[in-house]
Amino acid sequence: MNKKTTITCLMASSMVAILMSFNSLSPKDDGQIEIGVSRIDITPDHPVRLTGYGNRKKVYDSVEQKLWAKALVFYQKGKQSMVWVTLDLVGFPGFFADELFSRLSNKIGLKDRAQLVVSATHTHNGPETGVLINIFGETLPPSQLAEVKLYRANLLNKLEALVLDAVKVKAPGKLSWGVDNVTFAMNRRVVEDGKWKGFGETPSGPVDNDLPVLRATDQNGRIIALLLNYACHGTTLVPEHNFIHGDWMGATQEMLEKKYSGALAMVVLGCAGDANPSPRGEFKHVNQHAEMITDKIDKMISSNKFTSLNFIPTGKMKMVELTFMHVPDAKEFEEQSKMEAAQGLYARNSLEILARGGSISGTIQYPVQVWSFGNQLAMVFLGGEVVVDYSHRIKREFNKEKMWVNAYSNDVSTYIASKRIFAEGGYEVDGSMPFYNHPSRLTVDTEERIMKTIHELMPRNFLK
Repeated sequence: MNKKTTITCLMASSMVAILMSFNSLSPKDDGQIEIGVSRIDITPDHPVRLTGYGNRKKVYDSVEQKLWAKALVFYQKGKQSMVWVTLDLVGFPGFFADELFSRLSNKIGLKDRAQLVVSATHTHNGPETGVLINIFGETLPPSQLAEVKLYRANLLNKLEALVLDAVKVKAPGKLSWGVDNVTFAMNRRVVEDGKWKGFGETPSGPVDNDLPVLRATDQNGRIIALLLNYACHGTTLVPEHNFIHGDWMGATQEMLEKKYSGALAMVVLGCAGDANPSPRGEFKHVNQHAEMITDKIDKMISSNKFTSLNFIPTGKMKMVELTFMHVPDAKEFEEQSKMEAAQGLYARNSLEILARGGSISGTIQYPVQVWSFGNQLAMVFLGGEVVVDYSHRIKREFNKEKMWVNAYSNDVSTYIASKRIFAEGGYEVDGSMPFYNHPSRLTVDTEERIMKTIHELMPRNFLK
C-alpha cells in the first residue's frame, strides 16, 4: 500500500468514526422522545380565602374561571424521566413540592429531585395555600385555617393523580421551542434619587419582554402542548375582584386551548417580582393581555418560528442558604407586636414561638435548578418572587439565544431582590417580608450566592 493510499484509508476511517459519533447522539438511536400531558381541576370546592391582596376580608364571592394544574412529562430511552407541573395559584411552600416528589419517587421511580419542577402562575385571584398567611394582617379563624389546610391536602392528592395520568398517556412526539416578545409588562417600582417611593408605573424601568414558547406535538405534527413564559405579575385583577380567576395567565391558557383544539396550554412566569401588567384594574384588561400573547404565538406557529429539540432535558438542582440581615430578640418583637397589620402579626406569632422554647431561623433554603436540552436550550428555575435584574444578568453571562429563565418554581417563599434593589429599598426588599413570615430583609450578597450556584449547575457549553 503506497503512502497516498494509506492517507486516504486513514481519512476514510476517521470520517466513519466521526459519523458514528454523530449517529450515537441522534434522537433516533438515543431513543424516541415520548411526551405525556394531563390536567386536573384545582378550583376550590369549599370557602377558602383568596390570597395575593391583604385587604380582602372574606372568602371569595364566585368562580369566574376554573383553576387548573397541568403536567408535562418527558421520557427518552436511556435518560431519566422529567416532570413539569404548573399550578394556577399564587404560590406554594417548598415542602409541598418536595412531598410531591417523594410520592412520585414511590409511584413512577423518580430518583433525583431535579427531575421535577413545580411552577406557580402567581394569580392573585386564587386560594391561600399557607404561603402568605400573614398577608391578611390578622390570624385567620380556626375554621378558615382548617379550610386552607384541607385545600392543600386535597391539592397534593390531585397533583399525584395528575402526574400519574400524564405518565400513563405518554406517547411518541416531538419538542421544539421559539422566542418572541410582548410588551404589556411595566416596572412597578417608583424610585426617586435612588430610593423607593412606592408602587406605580415606571416606563423607563427594567422589564423582560421575552416570550419563550415550548411546543410539543404528536407524531403527526398535531400540537398537544404549548408552554409559555412571560415575566409579569398576575395582578391585572385588583382586590375588588373578589372572585376566583387565573388572571391574564388563565385567560391566555383558555384562548390558546380554544384556538388549538386538543392542545394543553401552560403558563409560567419569568422574573416578574417588580413588574405589573399595564393596563390593569379592569376585567377587560385580562383578555387584552391574553389576546396579545395568543396572537404572537399564533404568528410564531404559522411562520414555524421554532427550533427542534433533539433531546429531553437533564437536570441539576441545589439548595442555597440565604441569610436574613437581622433576627429580632424577644424585646424587639415585643415592640413590633404593637404595630398594625402583618408586621405586628408576625411579631406576635414569633413571641409565641419563643415562649414555647422555639427559635426564629436566620436563614432559608432556596432552590436553584437547571434543565438543559442537550446543547440547544437551557432553562433556569428560581424559587420565589425574583426581580427582573436576575433574568437580565443570566442572559448576559450565558448564551442569551439559548437561555430561558423561570421564577416562582419549587418554592414561593419570599421576594428575591437584586443588589440594585437592595440599595433602593422598598416593598420587595423589606415591606413584603412579614407577609412571607420572615424576620427582616435578606443580606445584600443574595444575588451573588444565587448567581454562583447557577454557574455551578449550568453546563459549560452555555457560557458565552
